[in-house]
Amino acid sequence: MISANKAQQLLWSAAFYVILASLLLAVLFPFYWMFKTSMDSGGALFTYPPKLLPQSYDFHAYADVINNTDIALWLWNSFVVSVGSTVLALAAGVSGAYGLSRFRYRGKSTLALVILTTQMMPPLVLIIPIYTIYIGLNITDTLFGLIIGNFAFSLPVVIWMMKSIFDTIPVEIEEAARVDGASWFFIMTRITLPIALPGLVAVSVFTFINGWDEFMFARTVVTATEKWVGTVGLASFIGIYVTPWDQILAAATIFTLPPVILFLLIQKHFMAGLGAGAVKG
Repeated sequence: MISANKAQQLLWSAAFYVILASLLLAVLFPFYWMFKTSMDSGGALFTYPPKLLPQSYDFHAYADVINNTDIALWLWNSFVVSVGSTVLALAAGVSGAYGLSRFRYRGKSTLALVILTTQMMPPLVLIIPIYTIYIGLNITDTLFGLIIGNFAFSLPVVIWMMKSIFDTIPVEIEEAARVDGASWFFIMTRITLPIALPGLVAVSVFTFINGWDEFMFARTVVTATEKWVGTVGLASFIGIYVTPWDQILAAATIFTLPPVILFLLIQKHFMAGLGAGAVKG
């Protein structure tokens, strides 16, 4: 006979795994449907009721996208913009976060509040003023302009996320290095950052994906087709009378692969970094 406590534990375990499987299905199903629909064509795209399995295993949409569009160039532009903005945001954000976390100076609280306040303003409101500035600086239709824009949008988040991570690292470790004559730059780069590596990886992934998925700013600033990023390229498939959904979803599947591969490569550090700022001690 199974005891009441044992039966209750089994029931809770079964409920937990059912909920976990349901959440996993809800997360993965859109990706499956995108891939499944990219293999359908013609009337199969609009079959009602929709079928869970593809009616054909035809990869012609992928061939059309690769051969007839500049998707390779779009992916490269997205990669350059995402990596460039991530490097700049980390370089400036890590030092800014370290200053907010470790140093005491007049106006520190005000500065932190101003940085936080910038995130309360919708980026859509800033696009036109930034575009006007870009015209004056002659950096429209350039990847450099997109890098600077994504860097500006990501910097406040990077500062606040890294500050919460630095706050969890004991100051005593750095004080010991200061006694030995180490500079603050040496302490930050050689002692504190290696300890905060999981959190740094999580922030890097967030910043990279933020730049990879950005559309509105890229669509406004860049008009030259050779400077399009992936999100703008995907939007170009939508026509006035005809929209090739199979090609759109094939291109979307290709566009989704780099972030997924990046996450799989560094998921260990990313998962560790999610809770880096949760507990201080």
